[in-house]
Amino acid sequence: MRHTESNLRTLLDTYAHDATGREPVPHLDAILRRGRRIRRARRSLNVGVLAVATAAAVMLTGPDRTDQAAVAQPPSSARIETPPELPEKFLVVRGAERFTLPLIHSQRFGTTGGRRTVTFTPTSVSTGYKVVCADPRAWVVVRISLKGGESGGTSGRCGAGMGGHQDRLSAPAKWLKGRQTIQVWVFPPDAPVAKVAEELGRCRAFTKTTDTCDEQAARASLPRPDVLERLSAEVGEQPGGWSVGVYDRPAADPTATSDPAAVERGRPTS
Repeated sequence: MRHTESNLRTLLDTYAHDATGREPVPHLDAILRRGRRIRRARRSLNVGVLAVATAAAVMLTGPDRTDQAAVAQPPSSARIETPPELPEKFLVVRGAERFTLPLIHSQRFGTTGGRRTVTFTPTSVSTGYKVVCADPRAWVVVRISLKGGESGGTSGRCGAGMGGHQDRLSAPAKWLKGRQTIQVWVFPPDAPVAKVAEELGRCRAFTKTTDTCDEQAARASLPRPDVLERLSAEVGEQPGGWSVGVYDRPAADPTATSDPAAVERGRPTS
């Protein structure tokens, strides 16, 4: 039950008159002053506790650093592995003859670890191709059909770009009769190429001066179908940007015919 100050004065005055012979009753003003001091002390204590709790929360959780954290984070793999741009021209050098082929078809990929098939329509027998990678240390295998029906191509680290080109001596007889394909495998730079080649016994044939499967022997073993299959299974699909381009003479180029002699002469650069 709550009392007003007036009620308290009346009760205390009455109690003081009835308390004859007992200990003196404190004056009401002193009691009220004491009550006000107690309330002020409690308020100060509550404020101090709240300040300590707030400081502890800041120390434990820290201030909101969402923006700073976003800025401080390293670039994501998606940014790092963005498929690179391909050059617009492919330089062909055959002895003293030099000419360039324009880009006629390109594809970009954001993952590595498996085979990709690139389909295109050649316009001459001097078709060129090139693979460029976001990470130049990536492993690359390119396979293309050759004149006798077998597969040829190249393999190794991507470097500044890996590629090659056909000519009248290597292009299949039906090269200009329809659509053609190039098969490309790209693996991350830390793919266990040497380990897989060694386990399958494919490295020994290329090891000349040592019993270990060195980088050169691993590169030579990489195009083997069983090595590619095992390596793809072990590595799986991983982020990794790369691009492949096909270069050839424009379809309107009068030298882009099925006449091998006409195409082989090429167009020298100025």
